[in-house]
Order: sequence, then C-alpha cells, then structure tokens
Amino acid sequence: MKNTIYVISILFLLLSSCKKKQEEDLNLKHLNHIARLINNDLSSVTKDITELSRNIQYKVSFDKKTHSFSSDKYHYYPGQILFCSYKKSGSAVYFPANKNIESIKNIIINSEQIDTFFIETINKNPLLAQVYFLDTSSFLRIYPYINVANYLKSSIDLTKLNNYQSALNKPFNEKQAYWTSTPFADPFGRGWVISCVQPVYFHDKFLAIISGDITLHSFRTNYLNSDSEKLILIDQNGKLICCTRDASRIFNIPAPREYRYYKPVTEDIFMNNNPRLTKHENKHFRKAVDALLAGKNRETFYIDNKKYTIYKSIITETNWLLLKITN
Repeated sequence: MKNTIYVISILFLLLSSCKKKQEEDLNLKHLNHIARLINNDLSSVTKDITELSRNIQYKVSFDKKTHSFSSDKYHYYPGQILFCSYKKSGSAVYFPANKNIESIKNIIINSEQIDTFFIETINKNPLLAQVYFLDTSSFLRIYPYINVANYLKSSIDLTKLNNYQSALNKPFNEKQAYWTSTPFADPFGRGWVISCVQPVYFHDKFLAIISGDITLHSFRTNYLNSDSEKLILIDQNGKLICCTRDASRIFNIPAPREYRYYKPVTEDIFMNNNPRLTKHENKHFRKAVDALLAGKNRETFYIDNKKYTIYKSIITETNWLLLKITN
C-alpha cells in the first residue's frame, strides 16, 4: 500500500512539474512570437529606408541645372525661412533664415523628385509616421506635409541634432541603416519617436541623411496595447521604453507621457525621465531584472508574498528587451 502511495505521489509530482514546464515554455514561446513580430516590422522599415536611400542616390540628379524658384510653390524672402505651399507640394521644406540659399538652390529644386519615393515608402509601410531628407546645409524635405513654421525656429541648424549626427559618424554601408533606438522628441511635432537613418551619397560625397520615423504612440498601440498581459519594453540598461497598462498598474511603473510641445525643439530631448527597472522600489523585482540583463531568459521574484515569473526576449533590430510577467 505504501509503495502504491509513493508511486502515485511521484507521478503526481512529475505531472505537476511537466505542466508547470509546459506553461513556462508556452509563455516564452508567446513572448518570442511578439518579439519576432516587432523585429520583422522594424526590419521591414530598415529595408524600406535603405531602398529609399538607394533610389535617391541613383535616380535623383542633384547637379542638374535649374532656374529660379517657382513663386507659387516656394515662399522665400531674405532673412526668413524657406517653406512651400501644401497645394503645390507633396512634402514640406525648411531652410534656415540665417544661411545663404543661392548655393543650394539646385539641391532644393532637384529634390522635388524625392516626393514620389517618399509617397511610395509611406504607403508601403504603415508603421512609418514620416520620412525626410536632410542635407549638409540643413535643408529639409519632409513627408507627409507639416507646417514647419509651427515647430522650427527660423535659424535652427538641424544637422546638429541626433538623427543627422548618428548617421554622420557611422561608417557608410549602402545596405545598412542605423536605428536611433532611444526615443526622442521629434523636432517636427510628432511627439516621441524612434528613427531609422541612412546616409545619402552623391558622386561619392556625403550629401544628406534619410530618416524614417516611428512614433512611440503607434508602436505602443500596435504591440503593447493589451489590457490583460503584463508586457514591458526596456533597453539594455534596464530603462523603460513603454509597457502595458496592467504592468504599469501592478508593478508601480510610471507609464511614459507623450511629449508636449510648449516651444520649438532646438536641441535633442530624449526620454531621460523614464524609470530604470534596475532601480525599482522592490528589491526582488530589481534582482530579477538584473538577472535578465545578465543573460537569463527567465527568473522568479516575489512581491507581497506573491510569486511572479518574468520572461525575456530580444528585439535584435534595436537591441531592446521585451519582458513578460506571469503569476
């Protein structure tokens, strides 16, 4: 009789262990599935921006001789910014008021050909909020159209900002674009964004950057909008990028607020007020996050005597970590 009870107990423990292991595997598989979806979508942005850059490099004749600006399309007066009419242009343009426009007229007028490529790229990839061309003189052509005068000062040098600098200092590879994976305030009014940036060369000379921007709002809506799952997206330093409402509520993680435009953006503004999960108020949660950052894919922790399991998957395009918490 004792042997029978012993055997039944062992079988029960084995079945419980198998069930628990199966649940853990399913949670990790589910998380990896979401991470793959995100990574595939970001990878498609990389490919589209790379293709856009190639089209501009090889199909736009920036040195073609041009005449004066079309007065019904472009509006420019000495000492003021350059901008164009929405009805006459698919894209918006900007050129600082304190720079000499004569030396760049060819690029400005010839860049009108880019609009076709911009429209194709945006239509192909719904994740993209905007694309733009920014040359070495701080001439901007951006699509979809925005009223740049609402967001830019008359004499800001856009080449000093994050996106331009991130491509300028990277080795050129026409098959590789670069992600600025830390969200920052878009100078053109779209709130927190991340960008995929590719340099543009013309006759082997660095000419401009191409940027494809994704708003953090749309990213969160697409992937972390669940009302029941506890999902958290962090960078490799444990800093929060965004999370689901349930994760924010249960683990007391302040959700990032959208950037508010009280004045024009004249310098890089990153999401530097985001909490770092490695400094969370609960030491058990902190240690679990530390373990994931150190290489583990799964860890357990306790909050108020309640046991939780936290899983990790990597989004390789941006080197982010996607976390899922279960109890």
